[in-house]
Amino acid sequence: MEPNEVILITGFLGAGKTTLLRNILQWPGDLSSTAVLVNEFGKVGIDGELLKGFKTPIVELTNGCICCSMQGDMVKSLEEITERFHPKRILIEATGVADPLEVIRFLKTSRLKGRVGAPRVVTVLDADIWKGREYFGPVFHNQIKAAQVLLFNKVDLLRKEDVSRDMEQIRQVNPSCSILPTHHCRIDPEVLWSSPGPKADSLDSFFLMAHSHNESAAELGYVAFSFKEERAFAGTCFRRFIAEMPLSLYRMKGFVYMD
Repeated sequence: MEPNEVILITGFLGAGKTTLLRNILQWPGDLSSTAVLVNEFGKVGIDGELLKGFKTPIVELTNGCICCSMQGDMVKSLEEITERFHPKRILIEATGVADPLEVIRFLKTSRLKGRVGAPRVVTVLDADIWKGREYFGPVFHNQIKAAQVLLFNKVDLLRKEDVSRDMEQIRQVNPSCSILPTHHCRIDPEVLWSSPGPKADSLDSFFLMAHSHNESAAELGYVAFSFKEERAFAGTCFRRFIAEMPLSLYRMKGFVYMD
């Protein structure tokens, strides 16, 4: 039996991974043999809510990261997906602090070996934060190094002359990937399906580039905080609260009930 094709969608916090998934799931092409696994670092499954309403089966993993603390849960979920839905293609949306090199390494050595293919890595990169890349650590850079296809997203936030310069800088980090400038991750999914998958020797080189110690998101200093409130928020207060967020907060997402 042919192994399931796996496409790993990775990218730093807020880059546009869920937007890309929504675009794919709205595609008029045949997705009857496709299933989706979504990983959330926080306790509340926001992305799963945003992906509701599509015919494609979606399984959600929350409160951890599939590259470290939730590897066993990822295996169980992928086994469940293959047994229940028998897909030919599985899309995995990793959390923004997941190291794709560790996900690839684990899939190569787990009991799923032979049942799922070597992941084709699609990285979504927020064009607006590339200039501050030195602050985001090894996970951010491994997401770029592992990519077969890289979507340089939110290019509308840059000057036209800066887009070419930044894409050339990205090319120096990963000379072999396809780099596509995008706005709201608008792309023909056929580009993702037809991009060449990783070769064995390139996978081995990926692992050599990875940091030797498999640090969890918590060890790298990432902390998630969830808050729920049934009452309406005062609009003026909430906007002031958002405006005063510290730079140490990388990502905030959710649904807000306004007064």
